[in-house]
Amino acid sequence: MDKHKLIVDSVVVRFGHKTVLSGGYITSETGLVTGLLGRNGAGKSCMFRALMGGLRVENVMVSIDESPIDRQTIGQHIKYLPQGRLIPEGMQLHRAFDLYDVNYWTFVNRVPRFSRHYDSPIYELSGGEARLAELYLVLLSDAPFYILDEPFTQVDPVNIDEVKALIRERSKDHGVIVTDHNYDAISSVADNLFVIADGYTSPVRSRDDLVRHGYLRAED
Repeated sequence: MDKHKLIVDSVVVRFGHKTVLSGGYITSETGLVTGLLGRNGAGKSCMFRALMGGLRVENVMVSIDESPIDRQTIGQHIKYLPQGRLIPEGMQLHRAFDLYDVNYWTFVNRVPRFSRHYDSPIYELSGGEARLAELYLVLLSDAPFYILDEPFTQVDPVNIDEVKALIRERSKDHGVIVTDHNYDAISSVADNLFVIADGYTSPVRSRDDLVRHGYLRAED
């Protein structure tokens, strides 16, 4: 398997006089799961939206294997699960899979209960079902890198291990970046961690780094 490396660097995000990110940075490598931690409002989603082109920002640099990526083609290299809804409410589920060039029945083979939802618009699914379908849609699509923003949100607790197993499986041939409020889920699935605090991203080498950056309390 060829190895590939994604670098997102020098992300600067400001809203008026408020600076959200002044040194956003993260890397991902095929074969690894990278976790991104940070408190609410730290800028995790802003960094993802910036690199995917969904947010106008002051600066962002994206490269794969040291070659800058044209922002018009970013979706060919990175598939992104946003924090909010990915599939439009009125779209039939199989149509979304067609658009991502993912065979719907490959998904059904993994999660048989979705066989009855082939023609279902996304609004007919529960929040947990919709999130699970979107997760599989992204992770089964063809791209070297995946970014998952809060993938465990709304997912039924009985399916959390299933989602973690899928992430680990797909990371064998892809690079995966994951952020979520579920610290235990992130720390158990990630090979390496970054944390955003005070507008900057830093690598996490030990629990002490998370305490120092205010993500965890010393007594936790």
